[in-house]
Amino acid sequence: MSLINFEAVLDQMVDELHPEYRNWDGDVMELNDTHKDSICYHFLLNMKTWWDDILPPVLINPEDFLHELYTNSASQSISAVIRDDIYLSLELTLRDLVQDSYDRVNQTKPEPFAGYDRGQ
Repeated sequence: MSLINFEAVLDQMVDELHPEYRNWDGDVMELNDTHKDSICYHFLLNMKTWWDDILPPVLINPEDFLHELYTNSASQSISAVIRDDIYLSLELTLRDLVQDSYDRVNQTKPEPFAGYDRGQ
């Protein structure tokens, strides 16, 4: 499991989001909580190196915890709070990854870096 695997899953997810978000331009912040949770879940499943930074350190089996948190306890309020905190921790990283995926899926050329001299 790796970033390459996550990108493949994310590309499929982004492609499937088009019917639900008519004017979506690839910003993860515009997605509803269910879609954000799904992206976080798949990110964490594929990026185990992030577990120490994101998940509680007392977990015996982090993969089972993630499965329970994102699939079996979705309606519990404490789970929603934990998922929201995880999303906020990952938001900047996921924002870039989702935008890159959106650009790949839609064959959109990203805007070039304007440089440090822009506006001078």
